[in-house]
Amino acid sequence: MTPIAALFDIAAAYYVHIAQAQVFLDGNKRTGAAAAIVFLDANGYPITGNSMRIHEALLAVAKGEMDRAGMAVLLRELTA
Repeated sequence: MTPIAALFDIAAAYYVHIAQAQVFLDGNKRTGAAAAIVFLDANGYPITGNSMRIHEALLAVAKGEMDRAGMAVLLRELTA
């Protein structure tokens, strides 16, 4: 795995695992998304794509329709 691919995999891990862990009473999906977005921005890959896709991905993760690998691909597309 290349260093850049690893960054997106880590961001996807933040996104998916925080959202699925349900550690907070409310806001788990938003917290996971925020963690991924801040992590990528801090590493020089700000999200520039359609933010509505992030919202749709939140719901897909919650329903089990999107996994970590799919999230990594989406995040990479949104930073291009």
